[in-house]
Amino acid sequence: MKLNYHERYYPSHDVVFSVMFAKKNLFCALITSVTGDKIDLNGEPHSQATLREDDVLLNSIRFDTFAWAQNNNRLYTADIQRSYKEARLERRTVYYACRAISIQEVKDMAYEDLNPVNISFMLTDHNEKKAVRRIKLCDTDTFEVYDDLIEITLVHIPAVIRSTDRKSDLYLFARFFVISSQDDADKFVNEFESTDLGKELIAMYNNAVANANNLARIEASPYFTGRLTEAQLEEERKKAERKALIKSARKMLSLGLSQEIISESLDLDINIIRSLII
Repeated sequence: MKLNYHERYYPSHDVVFSVMFAKKNLFCALITSVTGDKIDLNGEPHSQATLREDDVLLNSIRFDTFAWAQNNNRLYTADIQRSYKEARLERRTVYYACRAISIQEVKDMAYEDLNPVNISFMLTDHNEKKAVRRIKLCDTDTFEVYDDLIEITLVHIPAVIRSTDRKSDLYLFARFFVISSQDDADKFVNEFESTDLGKELIAMYNNAVANANNLARIEASPYFTGRLTEAQLEEERKKAERKALIKSARKMLSLGLSQEIISESLDLDINIIRSLII
């Protein structure tokens, strides 16, 4: 068995994620590994990659995949994120969690009938110490849960790989999401092709990337181009910040400050500062 790594559409690519986890088995396995909840679905999850007539929430909740669990009446979402601005992600997550509540119809003031939501993010590039963060509404003094209406789960993939039981499904998913070369793909196959989940991930990924034109078409859809634009804007902001730092470093060098002081003051790699000296 081989995992056919695609340089553009790697396993943590949001389009690939949206295609693969639009399938019930993988979506349920991921949600269970992240939240601990065993869920049953009536049909396939909703996905930004495959629009259906009943996808009324797609315009309100911009996540890669989501589904209503029929066994506990909860809304579960699963999203993958590579690089991100932390404050923006946190506010975005809370914003859409609240929207998932507020768009539910309340009849005759029966707020107790609102369906709880669980928002899950797989974060592949952020190097937190804690593998999984679980956020709920709670009393800040007693830490008692005030209401289970909203739960947010943040999974830091690098920390999962460092600290999680290697036999767990969560570890297996994490190893899949960090594949970034054919070498990594081959190692993943060697370690996990004997497991049912490993086989399914390999087969589903190969099936997804076998039609790269379809992935490109999905990537060009309004939802994904919108996200791409946001990513590009973030990249432009980073470039502008770097340009400003370089300008400051040049000025400090002209004033005779040492490379070490400049590096510490601007939090710039000293090799970058050395490269500015002509």
